[in-house]
Order: sequence, then structure tokens, then C-alpha cells
Amino acid sequence: MTLIDNNMKSDFFIDRPVFSAVISALIVIVGIIGLVQLPVDQYPQIVPPVVTVSASYPGASATAVAQAVATPIEQELNGTPGMLYMESTNSNSGSFSATLTFDISTNPDIAAVEVQNRVKEAEARLPAEVVQNGISVQKQASSRLMTVTILSDDEKFDEIYLSNFATLNVLDMLRRVPGVGRVSNVGSRYYAMQIWVQPDKLASLGLTVQDLQKALRDQNRESAAGVLGQQPIDGVDISVPITATGRLSSVSEFENIVIRASDDGAIIRLKDVARVSLEAQSYNTESGINGGNAAVMNVYMLPGANAMEVAENVRTTMEEIAAGFPEGISYNIPFDMTTYISESIHHVYRTLFEALLLVILVVFLSLQSWRATLIPAIAVPISLIGTFGVMLVFGFSLNMMTLLGLILAIGIVVDDAIVVVENVDRIMTEEHLSPYEATKKAMSGIGGALIAMSLVLCAVFVPVSFLSGITGQLFRQFTITIAVSVIISTVVALTLSPVMCSKFLKPHVKGEKKNFIFRKINEGLAAGNSFYAKMVRASLRHFPRMFAIFGVACIGIWVMSRIVPQSFMPQEDQGYFTVELELPVGATLERTRVVTERAMDFLMRQHDVEYALDVSGSSPRIGTNQSNSYITVIMKPWKERKERNINRTMQMVRDSLSIYPESKVYISTPAVIPGLGTSGGFSMVLEAKGDCSYEQLQAATDTLLHYASMRKELTGLSTGMQKDIPQLYFDADRDKTQLLGVPLSDVFTTLKAFTGSVYINDFNMFNRVYRVYLQADAPYRGERSDLNLFYVRSSSGSMVPVSALGTTSYTTGPGTIRRFNMYYAATINGEAAHGVSSGQAMDILEEIVDEHLPSNVGVEWSGLSYQEKKESGQTGLVLGLCLLFVFLFLAAQYESWSVPIAVILSLPIAIAGAYLGILVLGYESNIYFQIGLVMLVGLVAKNAILIVEFAKDEVEKGRPVEEAAVVAAQLRFRPIVMTSLAFILGMLPLVFATGPGSASRQDIGTGVFFGMLVAITAGIVFVPFFFVWIYRLRAKFGRKSPEKGGKARQISSAESSGGLDGGSGKVLVTVAAVVLGGFAVSCSPAKYCAEPELDMPEGFDMELPADSLTVADMEWWKIYPDTLLQKLIRQALEYNKDMLAAAERVRELEYRYRIQRADLWPSFNINAAVDDEYNNYGGADPSHDPEIGPKASLTWEIDLWGHLRWAGRARMAEYLASVEAQRALRMTLIADVATAYFELMALDNELEIVRSTLTTRREGVTQAKLRLDGGLTDEIPYQQALVELATTEALVPDIERQVALKESEIAFLAGSYPTAIERSKTSDELSYREEVPIGVPSDLLWRRPDIRQAEQELKAAEAEVGVAGAQRFPTLTIGLQGGLESDSFLDVLKSPFYYAVASVAAPVFHFGKRKAAFKAAIAEYEQARIEYEKTVMQAFREVHDAAVTYRSAQKNTDAKYDLLQAALKYVDLTNIQYINGAIRYLDLLDANRVYLDAQVEYSNAVMDEYIAVVNIYKALGGGWQTEGQAAGDAAGGE
Repeated sequence: MTLIDNNMKSDFFIDRPVFSAVISALIVIVGIIGLVQLPVDQYPQIVPPVVTVSASYPGASATAVAQAVATPIEQELNGTPGMLYMESTNSNSGSFSATLTFDISTNPDIAAVEVQNRVKEAEARLPAEVVQNGISVQKQASSRLMTVTILSDDEKFDEIYLSNFATLNVLDMLRRVPGVGRVSNVGSRYYAMQIWVQPDKLASLGLTVQDLQKALRDQNRESAAGVLGQQPIDGVDISVPITATGRLSSVSEFENIVIRASDDGAIIRLKDVARVSLEAQSYNTESGINGGNAAVMNVYMLPGANAMEVAENVRTTMEEIAAGFPEGISYNIPFDMTTYISESIHHVYRTLFEALLLVILVVFLSLQSWRATLIPAIAVPISLIGTFGVMLVFGFSLNMMTLLGLILAIGIVVDDAIVVVENVDRIMTEEHLSPYEATKKAMSGIGGALIAMSLVLCAVFVPVSFLSGITGQLFRQFTITIAVSVIISTVVALTLSPVMCSKFLKPHVKGEKKNFIFRKINEGLAAGNSFYAKMVRASLRHFPRMFAIFGVACIGIWVMSRIVPQSFMPQEDQGYFTVELELPVGATLERTRVVTERAMDFLMRQHDVEYALDVSGSSPRIGTNQSNSYITVIMKPWKERKERNINRTMQMVRDSLSIYPESKVYISTPAVIPGLGTSGGFSMVLEAKGDCSYEQLQAATDTLLHYASMRKELTGLSTGMQKDIPQLYFDADRDKTQLLGVPLSDVFTTLKAFTGSVYINDFNMFNRVYRVYLQADAPYRGERSDLNLFYVRSSSGSMVPVSALGTTSYTTGPGTIRRFNMYYAATINGEAAHGVSSGQAMDILEEIVDEHLPSNVGVEWSGLSYQEKKESGQTGLVLGLCLLFVFLFLAAQYESWSVPIAVILSLPIAIAGAYLGILVLGYESNIYFQIGLVMLVGLVAKNAILIVEFAKDEVEKGRPVEEAAVVAAQLRFRPIVMTSLAFILGMLPLVFATGPGSASRQDIGTGVFFGMLVAITAGIVFVPFFFVWIYRLRAKFGRKSPEKGGKARQISSAESSGGLDGGSGKVLVTVAAVVLGGFAVSCSPAKYCAEPELDMPEGFDMELPADSLTVADMEWWKIYPDTLLQKLIRQALEYNKDMLAAAERVRELEYRYRIQRADLWPSFNINAAVDDEYNNYGGADPSHDPEIGPKASLTWEIDLWGHLRWAGRARMAEYLASVEAQRALRMTLIADVATAYFELMALDNELEIVRSTLTTRREGVTQAKLRLDGGLTDEIPYQQALVELATTEALVPDIERQVALKESEIAFLAGSYPTAIERSKTSDELSYREEVPIGVPSDLLWRRPDIRQAEQELKAAEAEVGVAGAQRFPTLTIGLQGGLESDSFLDVLKSPFYYAVASVAAPVFHFGKRKAAFKAAIAEYEQARIEYEKTVMQAFREVHDAAVTYRSAQKNTDAKYDLLQAALKYVDLTNIQYINGAIRYLDLLDANRVYLDAQVEYSNAVMDEYIAVVNIYKALGGGWQTEGQAAGDAAGGE
């Protein structure tokens, strides 16, 4: 009945060609309608709904905002239905902003209403001023669509004018554009009436802030005055409304507000005590474009809107608005996300057409007839176009997912047409039937297979679409798009394709000779078919080998899934990146502006940069903060760039901007999915839980950043947590306040009004409402002493200064406080280094947290990282669902539970090929690769179904199972190869994709490409193999094959032989279970190894400031500017023997680590041998046992307990310790060379002083001789002069000896034999006299290489504990050996052998040797821990001693300098007195002797101070960086 039904259905469409054509025409029409109306976007709607809550508390500190505003609001918001997490920012500018992220299934409108209601409940507990300023609750638009700028070169149009011009004339019209969700004015300078009070004048007139507020509120108000003639009334003909002066609107009106009127007629107006001006409401931020002033507006799109259409409407609206712009004002659209979207979509379209052309080309070369090629060429576009109509019904959009789905669908939908055409062509050729009859017969045979293949593909794709979260959303549009195209393709294959076959195809002319190309293709396919048949027959003869290969493939999938880097989505070049400049905390906006302008100037000089949008005073990472600046760098179109790799451009910008020490530079890519996070990379959140204080959270953040910066897998690390900033603390004297009758609220209101501004009320202008603010004028709020000018009124009416009602003191506190889920939090942002996936980077961060942070610091993830963590590990679930549904559908199709296993078991080979492809090319396993695997499962299953379907038919016709499998394989080889090659070539544009969106196309195409390549080369051999194996198993267990025509046929005994016996199966299962279970356990030494106890002091010395700066941050060539000294240091670093030995030590340990690492993997050996063994057991039976043959062996120790991994960690730690030892040696060598150099300069100086003194002494002898000869003195002065001369001359040889020794010492340090040392001219001038900052104590832990060396040695010792612990447990080794072995050369090739072995070796009784080794390892760890603690303590001691010596050296130098000046004056005076005869010559000699000593002592004091600088620089850990590392390390610290 089934066959008759199939024939009737096939005949129905073949006999009604018009009906079939109408069906296809309707499909095309519906598809075109859908294509026209489908919205265009980058991704489906996968961004979770976000609701933001913002409020302001002007003048409040971050702590006050967190306590008074954030806490009440968050308590109410916590637990909002559907909320995933909540994060908030509280800043010193008084701003509060909370962001609530909801589950993707949450309705954003309902979420916003729920949040609004909860905020309303919290208002009762908020400060009144916060409620007065307004609390904003908004749905956050998914992502920024465009940026529109209003700019002018005319100086009269300043930033305030441009900002308000945009607000008044542009903003509202853009908000009304269909599809626009929100328009924000970045860095808005909205107008406000600013009352700049002069507190001294106010106090002199006996007025207070409260008086001003009262007057402003009273006289600037809108009030109803009533109506004349209001009913009920009689005798009045008309009613007249009464109007009165309402709100003020001009500066002059506000200036004339009466503050106080006296009885004598004196009036005090506002202008008498304040300056009134119409200015910007806030000066916290500034914005601009390309270095000039501009009003910057970001346009956000509504979810579900057509991005291309909205962008076009915005551009049209701006053209209309610009027509009314005044002269000198223009607009620009520097950022347009649709540029990237359109380029990406364009490239996908191009890939689509390239794939279609390649597929049609393969079809033509395979079918070798333009008529036959025409059928798939028509059928495929119909299937693709019709899909658009269904996409519209499902509410989909044209995005990367749906279009990639269509590209991959080409290779699937072409299969149906090819299968039909190839089958009809084969029947025409073999049975010599007409096209019409051949089509009927062909469709009766393959109709069921076509439907089965479609059902299987739908079974693969549709269930996956029901996954939850973002993964489900992404899969849904992709898989349903393909499923719909497959269903339409099947409809076309059953309706239109048979009609076209019956009409277009022509019978082959007997003896017709094909052209050369077609002949070669046919010969190649025939040869391939023959080889394929041989491979299938060989596989059926070697079941164990096939199962071994299959097992290796399965294990390979598991191993590669662990090795291949994991990530959520690839980072794409979206045409722009962001630069954040961070100045020291507390820097003013003016300083930030200068640094930003310099960066903008540099960026605009770059060829590839088209626009640069800057916002000073704010950043997404910190929020509103004057010391931060945020620049969006927009690149030129991809075709116009010189450097196509945006990562290189970013690195160049990072390196260039990092040379300026005033600011840190953070460069980040845009979010992978717009709307999920503010930048690309990962986003980790540390939470202060339990008893963790904010200070401990700051320390934990520093610790995490320190250890993370040491990992080469992480880059671009930054945190939103700032260091504490200086603050002025006002401690109110409550007793005194009450005694004087001053309300405490007046005190704080006065302080806040004068220093933080107070919102009074509103005024009207330009048909809008603006605010009135009151604040002290600039000269009155800049210094601590200005508080003396702020007065309040006591109950007696006297004026009391605020400073008399409390004390002030400087302290520190947080500048910005972040909270996450109601906990104090710090966000750590960064990116994975090149070649490292985001999943690996996140695992590394979690590992650092587990190892180094206290337990009361919690970890969360936000943005895309949250989604990646939530959605990770779904590859197995996705594949499992696919395989399960394929199995169930096939079981239903074949009415058998066993036959579908043949299809299922053929899939792992292709999956292994996909993993191997991305592993070799260095790609990641992400959502696109998972989508590719789903596609791969469908395609390979489809090919397997063709073979199994035909093999099953042949078995039912009576063929033996083996023969049926071979026949089916040969029969379906050509169409499988044709369709697979068509699909593979269709994937080539994806594999070699370039330009925007290329990463996603490469990821999805590469896996499928290599998977299909392996599937058609190796995988198709396994399909008939498993088919036969399944039938043999059925026969073995007494199962009968299906009956045909009422006759039952038993599987022959020959068919049941050669199968896999139960013992082999059990061995494979056992080994697999042991391997999989073993990897789940490991021996951790953590519980045996105590953490080091570092009770570090809070500061190095109370007399030295502890801050974030340190002299050690400077490179050694900046500390030692003397070029000759630099030359000596460089020579020493290059040629010093200890340095050379240290470098070789590093190299040695690197290779030792590689050796150890290799033990984790299998070892493979090959050998060939010939031997002859002679035996004579018992002396009565001599025999020879020759053996000839090559052999290969594979052995692998399974690291069940982790001793190989711990050994690898130990070697790695030893290697890192050697690196740090090399750095410590470099640091010491630099200090030694510098010390010796300064000592040499001091000796030169001393020698010059002595030689100068010798000249003086010789002149003294001459003068004494002349006076003796002239009879003016006796001989004693002359002899005294000779003694002084001889004494001074005796100093020269000793100093020259010291100089020679010192030169020899420097030459040795520089790696050369003793030689003269070139040096600078000696000078007593100090080039380093300012205060030396030494930093905070915790900095030493990462600055000092010797501490880091000790830390790595500690880690190595801990790893050795792990090794010793694991060696107490059994080891598992698996081995595989095979080859050829015979006793005769002639039979070697006929004598294969192999065997597999798994061995377990367990230490049973060693007299306590293993346990003692374990305890010895623990003792070694304790030694290393104590040594580490000692190293840290020694480092602190060295810093302390160096600091003390440095201060002492400075004081000593100053004292010696004073002594030198006094001695010089002493010599001058004695010379004068001696000439005048007032003193003896002996006194003159004494003075000269004192002067000589003073010169030498001062020279030595200068040397000591230089050496003290060297020592403190070394003690603080300065000098180990190389010049080549400096730029890279600076960039890594960003």
C-alpha cells in the first residue's frame, strides 16, 4: 500500500505541472513580500531588558549617597520579579545610578512599571532634596544606533549654546522619529539660572542662605489670581480672569528680587549679595568631536525596530532640521552602527551568492548537463526566497544568524534537487526509460527518503531552538530558518523538481562521448567509487581495527573539547574602539581637558581614524568623575584603512598614549553584542560579603589585579574601584550648636548650599522649564579657610560663623562607590590576550580569586560574562538533543530501535573532524561553532540515511547484509560526494571570510568545512560498517530481518561471524569508564599547605608619605640620566657573566618544563628489528626463534591523581622563579654598577681636590721660603709648609690606587677585563633632591623580583607536595602496540599483529617510603613558606633602612655643604690676617687643612646621597625592567 500511495502522490504532481508551478510561484511571492518587510539588524533580540534608576543628591559624598539614597532604593528593588542582578554607582558629584538587568523573557514595560512602583515606596525614606530633584526610571534602549553632533567653527557658538540649540531644535524631533527609543544629550550644558552668592556680603548684611531660599521661592512662583465676575453673581456682563506676575524669566528680574526691606525704606536685593547669570546647569562633563566643541547626541533604537530604516529616517529628519540652522552651525553623523551592520550584511549576502554560484558549478560538473543543472539552480533560490516569508510570520529579522543559516541551507536544499535529478538520470541511463517514466520510477523510490531526510533535519534543528536564554534565542532564529528552508526544499523536490526532470532532461544518446573535463571527472568518481567499495569491504573484515579507530575518534572529541579554547561569541571589528584616560584621583576637569586635547590631537593625526568623540569628566567604567575622559575612536571604512587589523591600531594607540605619565590609558573594544556590557572582554564583580569592609574590598581588588597582571593570558586589566581621595571632614559641635540656638540643619544646609549648590525652583524660558540653583561664587569655595565666611543665625539673631560650630580635618574616602546586588563591589574589566578565549580568561580569574582572596569576598559576573557563564557548557546538551531526536525519528521511520544506531554512530567521526579543524587553525569553540556542529550532525545524518535507506531496501530484496551494504554504498557514493562537495565548496567563502563580521563567518564555516571533509573521506566508510554490525548483533541475539512477500529469511551464519565479541566490548567500556572517571579526581595539596602569614605594617615609616606613587615606577634609565652610566649599565646587563648564566638557567628550566609537560601526553615509538633467539632448555631441545618486522607502540599514563599535572606546575613555578631570579640579579647588578660609578666619581672629585690643594701647598712653600730668605720669619714656618706639602702628596698615590681598583670593579661587573672607565666630569651638584615617594607596603609584593621569586618557589614546593601525595596512589597506563611480525622476510607483509593493554601499578608496601616522602615534601613547603615570609620581612627592612639612610644622607649633605662654606670663609679670613701679620703661618696652615677636609667630606656626602638613592630605588624593587619590556608592561597595566 505504501508503494502504491507513493506512486499516486508522485504521479499527481508529475501529471499536473501547472499546479506544481503555482505552488512554487506562491512560495516565491510570499518570500518576496517577507524579504521586503523584514527588519534588518545585527543580531536577534537577545539583549536582556535593562531598567535604569537615576537620582541626584548635589553636594553629597559618595558615602553619603550610598547610605542615604542607594540603600533605601536598593532594599525596595531587591527581589523585583525577573531580575537577574542589580548594580549601582554612587559618586562624589552626588549622583546615583542603578541598573537592573532582567531575564530575557521578561516584558520590559512590565519590568519598568514594577521598578517605578518600588522606587515610589522608597521615596519616604529618601532625603527631601533627592525627591525634589526627581528620580528617573527608564527602560534602557538595547544599543546605540547613531551619534549626531551639532558643531560650529564660529567662536560665538560655544558649547553651552550648541548644547541648548540641540535640545531646543533637534532633540525633540529626533525623539519623534519612528523606531527611536531614546535620544541622550551627552555632556549636556542645559540652561539654568545660577545664583552665585558672595558669603561675606551676605554675612555683613545679617542674611543667611535660608533668607535667600525663602525670597527666591516666594518671589519666583506661578500662582492663580482668580477671576472677576465668577458665578454666582448678578449685574455683571463679562468675567475677566486676573493675571499676575508669575515666574521670573530673565537675569535682571532675578537680580531685583527683594531679600529684605527695612522699616527705614532700605531694600536689599539679590544683586547686592550675589551675581546672577544664565549659564549651564552642570559643568561636570564636556563633549566634543575631533578636538572641537560640539553637542553630542546618542540615538538609541527601540527593540524590534528596523535598524536600517530607523537610521535612514534619522538622516532624513536631520536634513530637514539642518535647513533651518543659523549660518555657522552644521551637523555630522560620525557614528552609525548601520554602517557596520550594512557592511556585515553585505558581506554575508556576497558570501551567499558566492556559495550559490560555487554550488551550482559543482552541480554542473557533477551532473554534466546544463539541463540537469538548471533544475537545482531553480529549486534552490525558490527554497531560500520562500524562507523569508515564514521568517516574517515568526517575527524574525534579517540578521547574522538568519543569513548565516541561509548560507548553510544552500548546501542542504541543493541535496534534495540533486538526489532527484541524479536518481532520474541514473534510471534513464541504466533502464533506458523516457524522462517521464524515469521520473515516475525514481520518485516512487526516493520520495520516502526525501521526507525521512527532512524529518531528521527538522529533528536536529527544531528541538535545539527550545533552549532557554540567549543561546536559545540565537539558535532559534538560525535553526528555524534552516528547518523552514529544508521543509520548503522538500516540497519543491516533491512537486516542481519532478516536473522539471520530466520536461527538461533528455535521454542519453548511446555512444555519446563526453568532453575531456567531464570524462576526467567521471573517471575520478569511478575510481573513487571503486576505492570506496574496497575500503568498505576492508572495514567489514577488520572489525576490531574499525572500533579502535572509532574509539580514538570519540576520545579525541573529548580531549579536543577540553583543549580547544571556549568562548561565547567572537570579538568582531565593529569599526570603532574606545579610549579611556584616567588621571590621578581628584584631578580637576581642567587637567583632564588638557590631557584629552593632547590625546585627541594624536588620534586625529592617524590616517585610519575618521572621527574621535570625546567626553571629559565621565567614563562608563567609573561614571561621572572629573579625572576621567572617554574617547570613542571611529575608524574609516574598511576599504580605506592602511591597517586592516584593528587590534594593531589599538595597540599602537595604547603604546603611544602610555608614554605620558599624567594618565593611565585603557583601550577597549565595543561590546560583542551591543547592549550587553559597555565594552568587549570580561567583566568580573568582587563583592564585600559577610564581615568584609570596604577597605578590605579595595585590598582584595589590588591583590587580584596584581596576580592577574602577572598572567600573560590577560590584558587590558582595569577596575572601576578608585583609590581613596582627599576629603575635608566637618565635625559639628552639637553641644555648642544647641547652646547658641542654631538649628543643626541650618549648618549643613549652609555648607551644602555654598559648596555643593542647591536646587531652589524653576523658571520659564523658550517655552521650556529650567532650574534655579544657588551656590557660593568661585572665589568663596576653593579653600578650607573659606568656611570662615559661611554664617548662620542664632536664636538671639546674632550671626555665627559655621567654622565656630565645628572642627575640620583632612581625611580620605572613596570617590566612587559601586554596589552589586546590595553589596559593596568592585568591577574588574579586561580582555583575553591574543590566542586565549574569554572562557579561559574567566577561569584564570576565578582561579586567582580562589587562591589569593579571602573567603568573605564573593565573585559575580556581569554583562556578557554573566551570560557566558550562564550559557556555558551547553555544547554537550545541544549535541545530545540533536542525536536523541535524530535517533527517535529514525526509529519511527524504520520501525526499529537498532537500525538508527548505524546512522548515529557515524556522526562522531565528522564531529572529531570539526574539532580538529578549529584546533589546528586556532579558532575557539563558541556559539557559532555549536551552531555549525548542529548543522554538521544534520548533514552527516542525511548522507548516512541515503546509504542506510538503500542498504535496508537491498536487504529486504534478499541480498546478504555485507553485499547490501557495499551495493548501497557504491550506489549512493556519487550523489553523496556531489552534495557534500557542493556544500564544502559553498563553505569556502565562509572559511576565507574577511571584512566586517568575518570572525563569526569563519567560526561557523570552518568547523562545518572540516567536519564534512572528514565525513566524506573517512566517515562514509563507517556508515555501512555500522549497518552491518547492527544487523549482525540482531542476528546474534536471535532477531529476524523484516519479512518480504510472506517469506522469512534468516541471516546466514557467515553474516554473523567476525563481529566484536563481548569481551572486547567490555574492555573498551571499562577503559573508557576509567579514563573518564579518572580525570574527575585529583590530589590537591591545599589542605596540607598553610598560607604564608604576612602581617605587613600599614606604612614603611610614619615620617614618609604612603601613597600610590613610588620612585620604583620609574625606569632605571630615567633614574640615572648620565649617558655614560647608562652605557656601563647596558654593557653590564649584556656581558656580565652572572647575567649570562642566569639567562641560560631560565632557558634550562623552560625546557625542563616542556619535558615535564610532555609526560601528560601519549608517547609514540616506531622500531624495526631482526633477531634470532637461540634456546636450549634442559640441554636436550635446542631451537631457534627468529623474529622480523616493524612495530609501532603507543603508551599513555593516565594522570588519574594529578602527579604529572602537579609536577608540571612545579616545573612551571621553578621556571618562573628563575625568571624572577634573573630580574632580581638585573636589579642588583644595576645598583652595583651605579654605586661603583658614583664611588668612582667621588674618588675623581677627591683626587681633583687633593691635586688642587697640592698646588696651593707648593705656592705656600715658595712663599715661606721667600719670607725665610728675606728674614721676615724663622725656619719653623718653612718646615711646616714642607710637612703639609709632603702629607698632601702622600694622599695622591692612595687615591689613584682606589680609582684603579674601582675601575677594575666596574669593568668586572660589565663583563670585561680591567680597563679605564669612561665617566662624566665630576660634579658636586645633586640632580635628585626632591622627596622620594616610596608607595604603599603592599606594592612591594609585586615590585620586588626576589619576593616574586620566593613566591614561585613556594608554589613549586606546594606542587611537589601534590606530586608526593599523588605518588601514594596507583598509576594507570594504557598501551597499544601493533605492526608486522614474522619469522620470514617473505611473510612479513602478511603477518599483522596488534594488542592493547591497560596496566595498573599500585604501591602496596614500601616500609613507609611514600608516606615519608610526602611528609618530607610538606616540610620542604614549610621551609619555602618561612623563607617567603623572611624574604618579605627582609624587603621591608631594606626599605626602612634605605629610607633612614636617605634622610640621614640628605641632612649630612646639607651640613657638609655648610661646613664647606664656613671653611672657605675661614681660609679667606686667615689669608687676610696672615698678610697683615695678625696671625702666625701655623694658623694659616690649619685653615687650609680644615678646608681640604671639608671639601673631601662634602664630596663624600654627595656620593653617599647618590648611593642612598640607588639603595632606596633597589629596595623598592626598581630597575628590573628591560628597556624592551617597558612599553609592553606599561600597556599591560592599563
